[in-house]
Amino acid sequence: MKLIGAHLSPYVRKVAAILAVKGIDYETEVVIPGMMPEDFESISPLKKIPVLIDGDLVLPDSSVICEYLEEKYPSPSTMPSSPEDRASARFLEEYGDTRLLEFMSVPFIENFINPKLRQQEPDEQRVRSAVEDSLPPVLDYLESRVPEQGFLFGHFCTADIALVSPTINAAVGGYTVDAARWPRYTAFIERVKAHPPVAQALTIENEAMAAMLG
Repeated sequence: MKLIGAHLSPYVRKVAAILAVKGIDYETEVVIPGMMPEDFESISPLKKIPVLIDGDLVLPDSSVICEYLEEKYPSPSTMPSSPEDRASARFLEEYGDTRLLEFMSVPFIENFINPKLRQQEPDEQRVRSAVEDSLPPVLDYLESRVPEQGFLFGHFCTADIALVSPTINAAVGGYTVDAARWPRYTAFIERVKAHPPVAQALTIENEAMAAMLG
């Protein structure tokens, strides 16, 4: 099995965490957005990462990949048991992948990607608008949804990492969630990051990034 993508991608990180939870061995191939090989579209029609290759199966899209892994390797499960909770988990995963990431990616792009990889000056006004105007309602919502203890649906699920992965990118760009204003959500973030399989995946990511950045 091979996971194709960039280590700092929140979507690649989500899949890597699920692979770690399920104890699945895999190899990685680094493909960076904006620097993709010419034939990448043949395996990812939307030209997005990650892509999972499992035998003859070539599968793009992190959510589709995670569902495939859950169906093929159901133990330990990374989805809740009831239809109601599964539906809620899918929504929260989508919320993390879209609305949360939309704004958490701004400091990451402006303060890390642009100056370090694109030799561009950061747009400080764009960062300020995202952090001060756009993110607070999103974080208010998440503060109301995450539990005081444990994970969203009892055991660790894909939705848990989906609501945390974007914050890791934001932290690389210098933004961290205010623990005084959103204490429940910040505690949840730390619990998810400390979950042993997730911590394992993050260690691998950090080592790879350290090697790449020198």
